[in-house]
Amino acid sequence: MLKKINHLLASGFYSGHLPAAPGTWGSLLMVLLLFFFPILNNIYLISALSIGGIAVANFEERQTGIKDDSKIVIDEMAGQLLTFYTLKTSIPVLVGGFILFRVFDITKPWLIDKVQDLPSGWGVMLDDILAGLTSLIILKVIITLI
Repeated sequence: MLKKINHLLASGFYSGHLPAAPGTWGSLLMVLLLFFFPILNNIYLISALSIGGIAVANFEERQTGIKDDSKIVIDEMAGQLLTFYTLKTSIPVLVGGFILFRVFDITKPWLIDKVQDLPSGWGVMLDDILAGLTSLIILKVIITLI
């Protein structure tokens, strides 16, 4: 039972099993959840997903034997959620944040690429946390300038 619950969480309620680009599906799930439930945009959930995601990803890697399996999308969900921290989750902000996060998560510039070499769940989670933080900073600058 624990294995099934962990896999449910790790795969973003099975969104990581959708065909082609599972990370994008996990990110999109978080954007949709924020659109319908803006109360989810809080430091408590961000912390729980980020810290809990390390443990969930560790456990999932031990179960499957696959390092950073593409089906694990809890990291994308945490990073995507961080992208919107303290921002009003309007449709333009959600779309812009989704695009920014996906660009940084896919291209993994500089430090974002380096941290994914950390062991197990740390490497799985921290690159997406940095991608989310970078996206948040850029999104705040854009919103301030507009």
